[in-house]
Order: sequence, then C-alpha cells, then structure tokens
Amino acid sequence: MPTFRFKSADFEQVFGWLEDNRVAPVEVWGLEDGRAAALLAYSEGPADAFGWSNWASADRQDPSELSPLFPDLELYIEDAPAGRITSAFPGVFTPAPT
Repeated sequence: MPTFRFKSADFEQVFGWLEDNRVAPVEVWGLEDGRAAALLAYSEGPADAFGWSNWASADRQDPSELSPLFPDLELYIEDAPAGRITSAFPGVFTPAPT
C-alpha cells in the first residue's frame, strides 16, 4: 500500500474526507521517532465506515483530542484511491521513506 506522511494539524480535514469518500482499506497511524506507534483510525473497505480505532474511541469521548499526541501521522491507503486523496489535499502529504 502507498504510504504518506502528514501533520496532525491536517488530520481533521483528512478525516472528514475519508469519512465522506469511504476509500479502503485505509489506516492512519501516529508516529513516534519516525515509526508507526499507534493506530488512530481505519477503514476495512468501501462498505465499512472510516472511523477511530477501538483504543482511541475508548480513551476519549472525542478521539480527535488524541491526534496532537502525534505531531506526524502516516496514512496507508490502497493504490486506486491514493491519487484521489493526494490531489484533494495538495501539499499536505509527502511520500513516507521506505
């Protein structure tokens, strides 16, 4: 899956786009020291709504409060919709190092 990095400050708008467009599979991870540390949100397929991970929704009534814990985020997304989201948010995403 293509992997992109972006700042948590952009997460709310990206989250809204992913909720509305239901692309899949998608995962958003919080990074610590450049490594994926905590799954924040995901979708398993077009019929599955994009939403917060179980731990995030159990930890806070508003899980978006957790995104500032991770200044950098990583988005894993299937090939087909990757171009759609990167073109919807020019300049927000950078390819993750391999």
